[in-house]
Amino acid sequence: MLADLFGIELSVGAISEGEAEIGAALQDIVQQAHVHVQQAGVVHADETGHKQGGCRHWLWLVVAGTVAVFQTAATRSAQAARAALGERFAGILVSDRYGAYAWVETARRQLCWAHLLRDFTKIAERSGESGRIGDELVACTQRMFRFWHWARDGTLSRSMFTCHMRFLRHRIEALLQQGAQGRHAETARTCQHILRLRQALWSFVDTPGVEPTNNLAERTLRSFVIWRKISFGTQSVRGSHYVERIMTVVGSCKLQGRNPLTFLTQAIQAHWGDGVAPSLIQDSFAAG
Repeated sequence: MLADLFGIELSVGAISEGEAEIGAALQDIVQQAHVHVQQAGVVHADETGHKQGGCRHWLWLVVAGTVAVFQTAATRSAQAARAALGERFAGILVSDRYGAYAWVETARRQLCWAHLLRDFTKIAERSGESGRIGDELVACTQRMFRFWHWARDGTLSRSMFTCHMRFLRHRIEALLQQGAQGRHAETARTCQHILRLRQALWSFVDTPGVEPTNNLAERTLRSFVIWRKISFGTQSVRGSHYVERIMTVVGSCKLQGRNPLTFLTQAIQAHWGDGVAPSLIQDSFAAG
C-alpha cells in the first residue's frame, strides 16, 4: 500500500527496526498496566499458542476490567501463569480448569461455566445413566444462566438471585456426585475433578463483580488468534516483546473505547521527548 499509493519503499529490516522502536516506547506503559492487573481484585486469564522462531511458545492474557495485558512465554506451565498473574496475586481468578492455575487457592477462583456447559454436554451425549445426569446438568446450567442474566440486568434482585442459586447449587453438586460414583469412567473423572474444585464454581454467586464465564478474556484474545492465523509468528525475543506490547495496547484501547493509533502516536512522541506518555490505566487517562 505504501509503495502503490505513496511511493514509499520499506525493507523487512526497516519494518523490524520500526517495531523495535515502538516496542521500546511501550515498555514502561505496558509494565505499568501489568502491575495494575496483578493487583486487581478480579481478573480473567487465558492462554493460546504462539510461534517464535518456528518453535512452539504461548501467549498468556490477563484482563482486569478494561486493561488487558498479553505476555509471551516458552511454556504453558504454572510458572508461566505465575509470571502473568504475579507471585503475590491475591484477587479472584476467572479461568477454565487448566492445571497451570491450580496454585491459586480454590476459594479465590471462578471456573468458567461456558466451559463447564461443554463438559456437561459431552456427558449428556453418552448413553444410560451418564446421559441422564448430563441432561440434568445442562438444564440446570441453562437455568442458572437465565437467573444470572436477569440479576445482571436488574430484572432479578441480588437477594432473589442468591435464593434461586441456593437450590441450583445443591442440585448441581448432587448430580456431580452421582456422576463421580457412576460406572462410566470418563464421566466419573470429569465429575470428580469438578467436585475437587467445587468452591470455584460459586464465587460469582457469593462475590459481586465476579462473572460466571471467562468470555471477557476469550473475546480479547480473539484478535491475537486472528493475527496468528495470517502471520508466521515472530522470529526473535524482540519480536515477541513487540507483539505482547502492541496487543496489550490494542486490546486495552478496544475495551476502553479509545483509538489505538492516537494512543500509539502519543506514546511514540513522548518516547522522542515530546509530551507525556499516555496510560492504559483508567484512572490515569480519565484524570488526563
